[in-house]
Amino acid sequence: MDHSPTPEQQEIMDAAREGKHNMMIQALAGTGKTSTLELIASVTPVMPTLALAFNVKNKKDLEKKFPGHYEVKTINGLGHGAFGRAIGKRLIVEEKKLGTLITQLFKELDYRGEENDWIVIKQLVSGAMQQGLVPVPYDRNFRGVVSDTEANWQSLDTDMITVPEHLIAMARRVLCNSIEASFNGIISYDDQIYMSTMFGGVFPRFPRVKVDEAQDLSPLNHIMVQRCAAELLTVVGDSHQAIYAFRGADSSSMNKLRRLRQQWKDLKLSVTFRCPKVIVARQQDHVPGYTAHVTNETGNLVRLAEKEQESWNWQSVIDVAVSGTIAILCRNNAPLLSMAFKLLRKHIGCVMLGRDIGRGLDALSKKIVPQDDTPTADFIKMVCAWRDNEIYKMQLEDNTSKIDKITDQTECLLAVAESSGASTAGDLRKAIKELFARESGRITLSTGHRAKGLEWQNVIHLDPWRVPSKWAQKALANGNPIPMQQELNLRYVIETRVINTLILANLAQFED
Repeated sequence: MDHSPTPEQQEIMDAAREGKHNMMIQALAGTGKTSTLELIASVTPVMPTLALAFNVKNKKDLEKKFPGHYEVKTINGLGHGAFGRAIGKRLIVEEKKLGTLITQLFKELDYRGEENDWIVIKQLVSGAMQQGLVPVPYDRNFRGVVSDTEANWQSLDTDMITVPEHLIAMARRVLCNSIEASFNGIISYDDQIYMSTMFGGVFPRFPRVKVDEAQDLSPLNHIMVQRCAAELLTVVGDSHQAIYAFRGADSSSMNKLRRLRQQWKDLKLSVTFRCPKVIVARQQDHVPGYTAHVTNETGNLVRLAEKEQESWNWQSVIDVAVSGTIAILCRNNAPLLSMAFKLLRKHIGCVMLGRDIGRGLDALSKKIVPQDDTPTADFIKMVCAWRDNEIYKMQLEDNTSKIDKITDQTECLLAVAESSGASTAGDLRKAIKELFARESGRITLSTGHRAKGLEWQNVIHLDPWRVPSKWAQKALANGNPIPMQQELNLRYVIETRVINTLILANLAQFED
């Protein structure tokens, strides 16, 4: 640390030094969470302590800063060891395990369905693992978090709106084959969580357990924490940065963790060392008490082309941005894709985060328009027809969440069709692959979800009107507040990635 502990950090250190409390620490964006964890480690009693990091990068950072009596593990690493102890075998991680099992099943059945079926089955199986679905017949001996029902399979997030029964049956078979392979020592990264929690993993017990990024834990992760924590828990996270409910995280993760202990000492880190003062002031309605450190820059908030008849271009950005890194962040992918091609046409290098997005769009485009020589004009008509048909079906089922996904996917394909200059469907697919294969560029483009944990000197929030989504607003009107909370959290995440200048701008007003 290059500053003395703040009063909040000092209070946390005092509580840690006592060694008597389960601590729940709300650490807002940019408030020196890692430094505070290091301070905690320096004053706590010397005894075996497990520190759970969210990913390998965080694990390496913490290992450098924590004393020798700390054992730092990722959530996946913890699960790996627990399942290995349960079956008494050395585990081999095969990243492409599920894909191999699906391909084997297709060959065994001589299955020649739609090209997209392979991806859908993979999404179904991965989703089932993340949700803790234990399939028949394994559910006789092992209890899952959710039961093996048609409705639960249909609820899993896939690129298909309604999944045919035969694909669910095949996904269930692949999941059973995967479980069998796991018991033989062949596992995937998903298995490290799924098999250890659902199939008798033997977890180590520690008198002290510290959990980082607690707002992003899933129900299965909660089980892992419960099985490891023998005595005191220290939970650190920011409930206002909980944005991953759509991929299995518990939207109320930190509150759910409270159930593991009867008493907690609530503490906070509310003073950010990253965000400029004008940006911190904007967050007060959503995050009351969020404070900028006295040394922080004042910063800038710029609204480009505030009136509809006005326009902006890249020179407008150069005129207001400070020197340093620039990111363009948006709730949805489609505006980012359009913006990327606009920049590339001006020979401005950019990189788009999220290669799996590119793979998904490629697969969906082939599902709707399989022929590479289809002219772009016809491609657009076919995509629009598919969109209208799928939205109509979802409206009949009142499935607003799937409508939102259909709209985003089709907007992405239309954005590429209209912005890339592709003359055929094959050219369009090549453009998608080339964009997502780029590994460097002056400008970073990303959704807010993928930007979490990152920071830039300048951030352009593209189409800020997209937050909150219409889907979240409708859910709120129907009595479900969770989607709206996730949306407001997403806006907070996007705006707190900035170190100096936040620029609000609409794609529709950008001039090539």
